[in-house]
Amino acid sequence: MAEQQNLLQVFIEEVLKQNGFGDLSEAARQELLPQYVVEAERRLGLALMPYLDEVAAKELTELAAQADTSPQKLWNFWQSHVPNFDQVIKTELNKFAEEMKLALKAARS
Repeated sequence: MAEQQNLLQVFIEEVLKQNGFGDLSEAARQELLPQYVVEAERRLGLALMPYLDEVAAKELTELAAQADTSPQKLWNFWQSHVPNFDQVIKTELNKFAEEMKLALKAARS
């Protein structure tokens, strides 16, 4: 998940920057970024899970339980089980960015 977290962190930092929060202190960044990453992961999981049948869900559970499961293995799993994986990810991250934008705008007020 580290690679995914890094990609999500970069995405979230870009959203923050685009909405006038690019100059956060390091303390604020260390507090906010992990929260946003966790929420983005949760939303992506919720968006992807409906594509799995029982067999694939079991396979995912087993894969996640393995100590040597790399982010690449998980990425490959999702790509092989979700026909429109890239579009689902893009759509969900765009929704998340819009919600972040509204929340950040409210925080500025």
